[in-house]
Amino acid sequence: MIAHVTGGLDGVLRVAMVLRSRRYSVRDLVVDVREGSVVSEIRATVVLTTQQADLLLERLRRLTAVVDAHTIETDVS
Repeated sequence: MIAHVTGGLDGVLRVAMVLRSRRYSVRDLVVDVREGSVVSEIRATVVLTTQQADLLLERLRRLTAVVDAHTIETDVS
């Protein structure tokens, strides 16, 4: 999952709180917040079914801080 957020660290924390409060199993989390940048990036590896991924994206896109959120499908063999 990749999300682009506004609000710097506050926006990032809002996304992290959704992941935590909904008890998503986050395997990896990378945050890129840069001074002077309008948009920050969050990359997270979360093992989900297609339905669960769609629901997560829907929840994230409801957050005012989220500019864009999408998944990158990988083969978990």
